[in-house]
Amino acid sequence: MNDTEAGTPVIFTWADKESSSWWLAALIFVSLFLHSAAFFLFRGKESAAPRMVRTAPMVQILTASADPSRHNSEADALLQWLAMHDPALVAKVQTVEPAGLLDIRYRPSFQEIRTQPLTAPPEPPTIQIPPARDPLAMIRSVSRTEKATPPESQPQATQVRFSAALQPHVNQPQTFAPTVKTAAQMRPTTVLAGVDADGGTRFAFVQQASGDEALDRDALAFVRALNFSKTGDGVQWGTITIMWGDDVVAPVAPR
Repeated sequence: MNDTEAGTPVIFTWADKESSSWWLAALIFVSLFLHSAAFFLFRGKESAAPRMVRTAPMVQILTASADPSRHNSEADALLQWLAMHDPALVAKVQTVEPAGLLDIRYRPSFQEIRTQPLTAPPEPPTIQIPPARDPLAMIRSVSRTEKATPPESQPQATQVRFSAALQPHVNQPQTFAPTVKTAAQMRPTTVLAGVDADGGTRFAFVQQASGDEALDRDALAFVRALNFSKTGDGVQWGTITIMWGDDVVAPVAPR
């Protein structure tokens, strides 16, 4: 402070040394204390929330009733919807027992031939060269000769033909006398036979039927009774063809 300022009088006198005052901090502390006391003093007691008594929910049992007074269309519709969407109906396996199931006779599967056995290998074709024709045969055919009467046809007997695989093992020429008669001429019956090492017929299957089951059974019985020479090891397969003759055709009764 200079001399001019020191000589000039002032209204307020200031202390030469400024110091911190604790009154302000004390007043702030007292104010906070009074506000807190007023908050706890004048705080009203909170009223408790009213207690609500919860009742059990209403249960309604839906039952189909024939009584008109208890008939409810909404309940019937809901019952029908539940019946249609019932998962037990979908999960349940519906078993239907066929009619006459217990009357069916048991037949083992091995008695039915599901796959036809392999046939015997085909025989090599034989080329037959016709004999030379007589050069004078044409001249004789032109010349006038008496008309020759055709010879009477002899009845054809039933013949047995063996394939090339079984032909070397045939002991003697085989003849077959059929025991069954039919009304018309039938196709030949071809039987696939398997001959064991001792020469006995071990297997016999009808490979080509004639059209008459009785004739086919007669052919099977004939083939199973055949005896061949020893074939060695294993089973020798071959075919036996029965050429049905006129002796299987029954004579026509005169009218």
